[in-house]
Amino acid sequence: MTRAPFDVAPFLRQDEGQHFDRKSLLQGPEDAKRPRDRREVRDQVAEYVAAFANAEGGVLILGLEDDGTPTGHRYPADALRAILGVPKLRLKPPQPEGFVVEHAGLELLVFEVPACEVAVMVEGDGYPLRIGDKTVQASEKLIESQKLRGFVESWESRPSSLRPSDLDRALLARARQNAGFGARSDEDYLLARKLADRRGRDLVLRRAVEVLFAKDGPDHPNAGVRIFRVIGTERRLGAEHNVEERPRIEGNLPHVVTTAFGVIETLIRRPSRLVGNRFREVPEYPEFSWKEAILNAVAHRDYLTEGRTTEIWFFDDRLEVTSPGGLVPDIALDDLLQQRRVHVSRNPRIVRALVDLGLMRDQGEGIPRMFAEMEGLFLPAPTIEAVPREFRVTLRNTPTLTIEDKSFVSALGDEELSDVEFRALLEAHRRGRIDNARLRDMSGLDTLGASRLLRRLCDRGFLTLHPAGAASYYDLSPRVRVTTEARLPRPEGQESAPERAPRGEPDGVRRR
Repeated sequence: MTRAPFDVAPFLRQDEGQHFDRKSLLQGPEDAKRPRDRREVRDQVAEYVAAFANAEGGVLILGLEDDGTPTGHRYPADALRAILGVPKLRLKPPQPEGFVVEHAGLELLVFEVPACEVAVMVEGDGYPLRIGDKTVQASEKLIESQKLRGFVESWESRPSSLRPSDLDRALLARARQNAGFGARSDEDYLLARKLADRRGRDLVLRRAVEVLFAKDGPDHPNAGVRIFRVIGTERRLGAEHNVEERPRIEGNLPHVVTTAFGVIETLIRRPSRLVGNRFREVPEYPEFSWKEAILNAVAHRDYLTEGRTTEIWFFDDRLEVTSPGGLVPDIALDDLLQQRRVHVSRNPRIVRALVDLGLMRDQGEGIPRMFAEMEGLFLPAPTIEAVPREFRVTLRNTPTLTIEDKSFVSALGDEELSDVEFRALLEAHRRGRIDNARLRDMSGLDTLGASRLLRRLCDRGFLTLHPAGAASYYDLSPRVRVTTEARLPRPEGQESAPERAPRGEPDGVRRR
């Protein structure tokens, strides 16, 4: 049952996401592991393979633990055959069977799932769809409409006039290696990713390949990036012209992206900003946020619009990234503003190859994390605007800290606090309270992690718990409130209260 050269090594350290998932085939305590229920495994294979096929394709590997450690399987040959055959027997239309790959003396079960051009159903159990690192139920109509636009009607799906000899072999090799195709040919990779089609003895490339791998760049007049620097906060014309344009960046997308990143890093300033409860020199915009805005712009832009390019505008107070094309149908602007995890690609082939090249992540976390990174540096939330022919993301660099916030920071003194601990305390200071749900929203912690952090802040004398079951909340302890109030600005002529801790507490802030 061992087949095909497929390299599992890149997946051992890869995070689960839009195009990859792993599952253990063992269960039970560490010293008494036993095989998982066979029916449960077969059901899981059917669900995940169909979900990948209904999205952009993907890889499911069974026999790996959550941390990527290989543990293999303990099934007899007949049970193994039944699991590997699930995609062919239980999905409609049938999908390719799984296969076995040996690694470190263990057998791993691999399902290499291509994107299907029609909706795939698990017989008797509907239409699953992959979104980020989650599998959800969807309608056949929704899946079919997404596939029609992304894989049939899109610019990237059209035939290209380029030949395989026009492609950058080093870039292709990098993508192949990261995709587990290290021992296979460039042709195998291009066919598997629907970047090319076999027409008799010829290999016909699609236009997505031009954008991704063409040595001399794509046959598109505006597939690159333009960067502008505005001296001030508004563009001016005529004698007051205040716009500087950097050289236009053109070529294949890996070159465009890495070059644009390099130029922008020279333009970003490093002011003193609050990190945790310390002021340090940091970039005026979080690195993840501005890079994500640019990657989304070039990956999801409408390449049918050939008269405009992706533009990056630097103002003194903000950074604007604008790309041709509005929102993809089936994504509402409110979904993005509410930071819901959605994944519908205008250019699914381009996106998946950018993941293979290591330029994009595929966890569906981009927009939510962009908001979190800005909030973490006390900057305004990103502004997202979408009109029929344009999509714009704006990041602003003016901190949201008030005079009272700065006084609160000062009141904490030299106390060592992690970034999340400080943000929890600042939230309690600003709103008068904090609870587990709010801390989870702010930090990405799970319920248990948020609970532990809040209890730790209580134990250290920063917070006071007000127990009320599911409605429990925390506020600043009397000691912290007194210290903070003593440092707040007072109206002229009014004396400040003495900085004195309440009875039973030492003066000042306790240290770890």
